[in-house]
Amino acid sequence: MLKKQIKVVITDCNHPSIEIERKMLSEINAELILSNCNTEEDIIKVAKDADGIINQRVSITRRVIKSLNKCKVIVRYGVGVDNIDIKVATECGIIVANVPDYCVDEVSSHALGLILGCARGRILFNSKVKEKKMGIFPGKTSF
Repeated sequence: MLKKQIKVVITDCNHPSIEIERKMLSEINAELILSNCNTEEDIIKVAKDADGIINQRVSITRRVIKSLNKCKVIVRYGVGVDNIDIKVATECGIIVANVPDYCVDEVSSHALGLILGCARGRILFNSKVKEKKMGIFPGKTSF
């Protein structure tokens, strides 16, 4: 069996499975490491010799980026890249990417649901019921 020459670290992830990532990276004989990083020190410890990083929420700071010896790419699960110091990554020759269409359907469906809920008074009725300010009999409501 070939020795794994590429190392990819997932710094943090709350997905139920990383099988898609594992399958894709196995095609290039890459080693995939799933970690649960919370601090700069956590990331540095696990990713200092990584060729690539996949990131969700934890911050990839200047200090982290400067400690990466071989990193060529940082990819963020999600739309934004505000938790990655892009300027420093660029200075170090590291490509930063994201998933611009992540959760687009879910966000738009939720927004539409909230709009409809407001238009039909569901949001107001829900809070009034929780506050026990709305009775179930006519004339007993207290709006």
